[in-house]
Amino acid sequence: MHIELRKLRVVAALSEETACYTAEIWIDGVRSFAASNRGHGGADDYHQLGSVTEAEVNDWLRANRTARVYHGVTLEPNLEHEVAHLMDVAEQTQSMKRRLRTSVITIESGAVYTYPLKGRPAAAVIAAIRKNKPGAEILNDGADAVITRAVELLLAQDDAADAS
Repeated sequence: MHIELRKLRVVAALSEETACYTAEIWIDGVRSFAASNRGHGGADDYHQLGSVTEAEVNDWLRANRTARVYHGVTLEPNLEHEVAHLMDVAEQTQSMKRRLRTSVITIESGAVYTYPLKGRPAAAVIAAIRKNKPGAEILNDGADAVITRAVELLLAQDDAADAS
């Protein structure tokens, strides 16, 4: 089951206790739910649009995803936590793409590193990194798959920090 968010709109000005957002949830290429949260601390609202039910998605997530630990609390996989994770990925991807304007970002030995440009041309910084660290993957080369992998690495580090 491939779950993705489309048409995600987060309204930071209305987000109080939770993120205020609207989005479409697509499952296996089919629009399945309209999702939203008003930002006042309540649970997400899901309006079923396709044939897949929320219970079916939750059953699949419990069978195929691992529980996450957040500040010492174990969160069992369900649609709400999956949507929260997908929103984190979208937010971090946007943030990383913005940072690529002022920095060179690499993946080296499974860790993400940032090298500020400080007025230097990006090509010169990239050339120096490639010379000294030939195994480094450079996000500035523009491959979305590498950016997604870097975001997943950073989120995994955050999850590990939350678990301890």
